[in-house]
Amino acid sequence: MSLSRRTLLAACAGLPFATLDPASARSAGQDAGLGALAARSGRYFGAAVSSIDFAGDNAYARLLDTDCSVWVASWEMKWGALMPTLGGAIDFRAADVIVAAAARHGKRLRGHTLLWHEHLPAGAERLSTPADWQRFVAPHIATVAGRYRDAVFEWDVVNEAIEPYDGGADLMRRTPFYAMLGPDYVAEAFRLAAEAAPSARLYLNDDHVYYAEDWQEQRRTGLLRLLERLVKAGVPVHGLGMQGHLDTRRRFDEQVFRRFLQSLEDLGLTLAVTELDVTEAPDASGRSLDARRRRAAEEVRKVLAVALDSPALVGVVTWGLSDADSWLRKRGPDMFDNQGLPYDDALQPTPFRETLASLFASTRSRHAS
Repeated sequence: MSLSRRTLLAACAGLPFATLDPASARSAGQDAGLGALAARSGRYFGAAVSSIDFAGDNAYARLLDTDCSVWVASWEMKWGALMPTLGGAIDFRAADVIVAAAARHGKRLRGHTLLWHEHLPAGAERLSTPADWQRFVAPHIATVAGRYRDAVFEWDVVNEAIEPYDGGADLMRRTPFYAMLGPDYVAEAFRLAAEAAPSARLYLNDDHVYYAEDWQEQRRTGLLRLLERLVKAGVPVHGLGMQGHLDTRRRFDEQVFRRFLQSLEDLGLTLAVTELDVTEAPDASGRSLDARRRRAAEEVRKVLAVALDSPALVGVVTWGLSDADSWLRKRGPDMFDNQGLPYDDALQPTPFRETLASLFASTRSRHAS
C-alpha cells in the first residue's frame, strides 16, 4: 500500500491527521482546550512557560494545563541560563522544575534552544576557534540534550542562524559559533544533538519568514539555502521552526508564503510555528481595546490559515498565553499594553484565542490525500 505525502509527514511527526467539518468547529471551540482541538486536526498546541509559573497552585498554571498539550521553557534551557559564566558550574534546577511539572501534568516538552547567540554565558562571546568549539560548545550540546533525552520530543537546535544584513554571501549570521566552525557549525550542532538525543525531532528555528517584504524574502532565501545544504549532506535536521512574531504593520501575501511552505515541504521537512504572538503598530493605543484585539486576531487568522493548510505543519506554540506576561510589553514605552496573546491580563480569552480554536477545529488540507 502506498503512502500519501500527507500521511507520511504525519507519521514522521508522530501525529495522526484528522479533520472536523466547519459545523462542529463552533461548539468544539467553546468546549475544548486548544491542545485538544489541535490534536483533532493532527497537530499540537502549546505555550512558552517559566519555572515560576509552577510555584504553587495558581490560575495561570491551571490555564497552561487546561489549554496546552505542549510546553516549552522560555528561558531556562538556554545556555546562558544554565551556565551564567563560561566554564562555570551548570545549574539545571530551574529547567528541572519545568521538566517535572510537564511529567506531572502529562505535557510534552519542546526544548529551546541549544545554540543562540543572544543568551550566552559571560565570556562565550570571545570564542573563535575550532578548539573552543570542542572544549565548550560540543560538551554543552551533549550534556543538555543528553540530560533531557527522555523528556524533550523536539529541540530547537540552532536559533536564528540567518541574518542577511551581516553581509555574508551565505546570508548567515556572524556569531561566535560561526567564528569557530564557519557555516558548518549548524550541521555539527545537529549531529551532536542527534547523538545525545536520538529520539528527538531536531529543528532549525528562525523568524521573519511570513511577510511579502524584500528583507524577509532574503531571509527565506537564506533559510532555504541552508536547509537544502543540510538535507543534501544527510544532516539529521527534521524541521523548521517558524517563530511567528507577527506584526500588524507588515504586508502579507498568501501566495508568497505558500511558495515558501511548498519549498520546505519539497525538502521533506516538518514545520512548526514556535513563538506565536502579535506586535501592534505604534499608534495602537489610540484605538479601543476591542478593536485592537480583533486586529491582532485577524493577523493570526490570515497567516495561520495558510500555515495550517500545509500537511507539514505539526504544531503551534504561542510565546506565553496571557498578555500580562508578554515579553513584547518590555520592548519599549509604546508597547506597555500590547494586545498580542490568546488571553488578556485577567486570563480571559481574547479574539486571538477564538481564532485559534476556530482554525484548529475547522482545518482542512487542500493537498491531495
